[in-house]
Amino acid sequence: MRFDYDKLRPRVRRLANGIPLYVFPDSRIDLVRLEFIFEAGSFYQSKIMQAGASCYLLGAGTERYASREFSEKLDYYGAYIERYPDRDQSSIVFSCMSRYFDQVLPLCEEAVRHSIYPEEELETYLRKEHRRFLVNARKVSEVSRRAFYSTMFGLEHPYGAVVQEPDFKALEPGDLRRFYKQQYVAENCSIVLAGNFTEAHCKALDDAFGGKDWSGARADTEHGPQVPLPPAGKRVDIPMEGSLQASVRIGMPVCSLKSEDFPYFKVVDYVLGGYFGSRLMRNIREEKGYTYGISSYVIPLRFQPVWMISSEVRADSAEQVIAEIGKEIDKLKRKEVPEDELDLVRHAYMGDFMRELDGTFEIAERMKFFISIGQGPEFYERNEAVLFSITPGQIKEAARKFLDKDRFCTVTAGAGGSFQCAAGQAGTQPGA
Repeated sequence: MRFDYDKLRPRVRRLANGIPLYVFPDSRIDLVRLEFIFEAGSFYQSKIMQAGASCYLLGAGTERYASREFSEKLDYYGAYIERYPDRDQSSIVFSCMSRYFDQVLPLCEEAVRHSIYPEEELETYLRKEHRRFLVNARKVSEVSRRAFYSTMFGLEHPYGAVVQEPDFKALEPGDLRRFYKQQYVAENCSIVLAGNFTEAHCKALDDAFGGKDWSGARADTEHGPQVPLPPAGKRVDIPMEGSLQASVRIGMPVCSLKSEDFPYFKVVDYVLGGYFGSRLMRNIREEKGYTYGISSYVIPLRFQPVWMISSEVRADSAEQVIAEIGKEIDKLKRKEVPEDELDLVRHAYMGDFMRELDGTFEIAERMKFFISIGQGPEFYERNEAVLFSITPGQIKEAARKFLDKDRFCTVTAGAGGSFQCAAGQAGTQPGA
């Protein structure tokens, strides 16, 4: 069961100003998906929420259109817009029928190149985010997620910074305009075009976005923040009164996704908690009944990837769950994985992978990941080669090498006691 990686290799063109245009043609569908990817994640912001708000409000007020008018024009053509702010990158996606591409493209240009960030739109956005902030402060999953990042990286690190209550009053339209002018420029842009489009559509894209009149400084995508990570082995517990569930998160920094070690670590991760039949699922869900689900996965942050185990469990069973996780890790280090289990892992891994890439648009979405890690389909080819060649002995040695419990950051929320909302624990980073 092997994947055809040629499907993941786009035709690459460049606009007149050098912006890469990755195209995935598919004449079988009558839709076009147009994504603009910018090096404009929260890593680059100088003020909390600056990156998320700048992305979410693209098109919510432009030089030509008020927010409502812009939305009505998109609706008229059956088009829609999606915004995805994250820690390293932010993107904006337009989808429409192929026959309306020429009418929708000027609206894309307005949002991407001519947003003005009206004060009233920012006020509305902040009111909504503040309500979400207050609601999330009562959710064990959200509280543990925020605390995990702030504990793992520290509040001074771009990946660890979280929103505090005063931040909702500190953000101003000028902050968004500065970030927009600095990050949303041609040098920081990549474009992905997928679906049923024509050469004329590509020419129109070049006319709209290939000029040199929106140039700026290229973002640093090679060097991480010069902020040391906090000492490893931290434990944070956040009691939340009345909670019937507890959220458990355990993780650590991992090697670069470009490293030769990463494919071996990925197999270990998958055996432990990467699929529905994983060891953590069999033990903690099926045998012990502590949770409906538990999983492990890699969060591919560009400058420091993180590995995490996460689960929502019965409030009175958090310590038992943590202990069972430790037992499963120790077992991986002591005993070799049986051949029949390894065969199941291989099939499950490839089955999940193929389902995630079942369609032209799903394949096109993967470009953002490739751009972030600085590699293409060879990343997956290398992982697959190791998956089908790794031996049980190599899995055991990889578990010993990588799963160092002394480096784990462990966070629980809701395990008992009275509700606490400490700085850096109940904050959130909208859009990140």
